[in-house]
Amino acid sequence: MSTANEMRQIISRRRRLIRIWPAIALALAVITVGFYVWAFFQRPILVNPLHVLELMQSGNLDSATQALLAVTAPMLFLVIGLLILLLLAFVTAGLVSEGRLMRILEKNLHR
Repeated sequence: MSTANEMRQIISRRRRLIRIWPAIALALAVITVGFYVWAFFQRPILVNPLHVLELMQSGNLDSATQALLAVTAPMLFLVIGLLILLLLAFVTAGLVSEGRLMRILEKNLHR
């Protein structure tokens, strides 16, 4: 198999991934955001620091350790969600750049 044929196969496989990535990224982003919206209403102690503060003020969180964990857990949970969304954005940006590279390579192969 020639190098040009190998390059064409590699380009073809990468193009398929590049074509389907927007749908994958969108689905993962929707799932992530959907989970956080669900958690906000169904499990607010996980993602809503204001809810945790209300619980603390009403005396429903009895120990200092529970209060500290209750305040930091929602913040950490939100940060993890943000990091997931940032990861999706970076992967998408990388694949857009790779798509440009693939077009350049294909142009050069056809010369």
